[in-house]
Amino acid sequence: MSVPLHWDGQLGPAHVATIETAHRLYHFLPQALQRIRGISGRSAIPQSATVAPLAVGGGMAVYTMLLQFSDQEPYPLVCKIPHQRRIVYTTPTDHQSTDDTTRQLLDRLVALADHLAQRAPGLFPRSGGAWHWQETDGTARHLLVEEFIPGLSVERLKLQYEQQWLADTLDTEGYQQQRIAIERLAIATFVRLWDALDRRLFTSDPSPWNILVRQSSTFLSPAPVATIIDLHGLEEDVGLPYVLQRLAAVYGMRQDIIVEVLIPGMFDALGVPEGKALLRDALPALEAEADRIRQYLGVDMQQPLLQHVRALI
Repeated sequence: MSVPLHWDGQLGPAHVATIETAHRLYHFLPQALQRIRGISGRSAIPQSATVAPLAVGGGMAVYTMLLQFSDQEPYPLVCKIPHQRRIVYTTPTDHQSTDDTTRQLLDRLVALADHLAQRAPGLFPRSGGAWHWQETDGTARHLLVEEFIPGLSVERLKLQYEQQWLADTLDTEGYQQQRIAIERLAIATFVRLWDALDRRLFTSDPSPWNILVRQSSTFLSPAPVATIIDLHGLEEDVGLPYVLQRLAAVYGMRQDIIVEVLIPGMFDALGVPEGKALLRDALPALEAEADRIRQYLGVDMQQPLLQHVRALI
């Protein structure tokens, strides 16, 4: 039985056609629900689905799909459609087209989501799968479905804290504490990613926009829960020096950031003894990279990090 699709808001005609075609060719909604929720049969077939824009910029257009059931609460999914431009960071070979790399990227995201669901549940949305096909004119189409994660991004939370401070509803000390806590959570979340990926892979874009935070209301889990929602730029064979440098490039190399956010966030993810041991092993590489940057730019940008690491170990 085909699930009726409804449209809410301004969707691009090409995206509507992509979703409708995938729906007709693959009947993908029950498959996605089975992967994400572990259910199949009649209970996995919604009565209808309403599609609405969520974020149409970046490398992929993102839509919500709110599924309606007769005997259970509505259930949201995320549907991602790559834009018709390159969304990967590698260059195709002579025998590899942009469409080939897009297909490989989405399939890789599905595999990574399955891996992280086992190694670090909640760190990344569960995958509903990816579907690929060609139009009659040869145009490649792709569709990725993921679990919907409610919450606000780290960047949006930081903006909220700043607005509260400017409006005098949050004092300076409270503003600083909340900003430090949320950025420390972001650092810990990204380091958990590196750890869950066998300490070999790390995102090239650890942006505060790429983490959604939801505040738990349960007594047993009062701390915020953070989920990374974008992984389409992974670097391979990277160690702790690269991880720290990428994080510092995004969150800052100031002394206060290093002391209160960067290193404490790493310790939150790995534990203090393990974190210190890794820093000890990484110090020669950090020193070599700092020297290379100093010679290239004429500025000793990484001295605050090196000083703090030396003091800790």
